[in-house]
Order: sequence, then structure tokens, then C-alpha cells
Amino acid sequence: MKPWANKEMPPFNEHLGFVIEQWRENHIKMSAELKPEHLNRSGIPHGGYISTLLDAATALSGAYSEDPLYYRKALTLSLNINYLGQAQSNKLYAIGKVTASGRNIYYGAAEVYDAFDNIIASGQGVFRYRKE
Repeated sequence: MKPWANKEMPPFNEHLGFVIEQWRENHIKMSAELKPEHLNRSGIPHGGYISTLLDAATALSGAYSEDPLYYRKALTLSLNINYLGQAQSNKLYAIGKVTASGRNIYYGAAEVYDAFDNIIASGQGVFRYRKE
């Protein structure tokens, strides 16, 4: 069994259809199936949807725990996004990683791709671990 399979995810991530495919220390892969409500008037993924996927991937990359029911919680302090292309498929995936960390603050980076491995966006964030 995957050590993260039973971890409760933030309700907002579930509402948007984000699925964790891989998760380990300092790394995460998430995917999302696009629905009509995730698109803008041009029929492509809304920038806000992409930014939320980047935020989730960068934040959760630093939140992993070996405990099957627990993960560390964190707050986004800063998020920088670069939109690089348009999705050519109705499925997206994001790969996030921790780039540096300390006791209370960590830095993450992520990229979003379509099903054809075209890069759609990249992002970098700064996060603070929440005290339970």
C-alpha cells in the first residue's frame, strides 16, 4: 500500500479533482482531469486553476510524512507563476519538489504539463510549516 494513499487531502484540492499519483520526501506528482468549469472563455484551462495546481504541488512537496494518516501542514507565503504554453489535452499533471528547507520555512518549485508532456506553467513558492 502507498504510504500516502489514506491521507486526507484539503477539501479544495479534492473539489478541483487533484489526484496524488506519487508522493515521497521532497517530491510529488499530481494530476487533474479538466472539466468544463475549469476552462476559460477560450476553452483552455483557466489560469487560476493552473495556479492552484502549482500551489498544491509546491506546498505538498514539502508536507510529506511517513505516517500513513498524517502529513505536515503549511501556509503559502509567496507564489510566483510563469505561464508558458496552452494545454493540448484534457489532463494535466504537476511535478513539485522542495528546493531548499529549514526548520520552519521551505521553498518549492513545480511545473505543470499536459498529457503530451508539453510544459504549461512553472511556479516557485515559499511556505511556512504550521504548528499543530
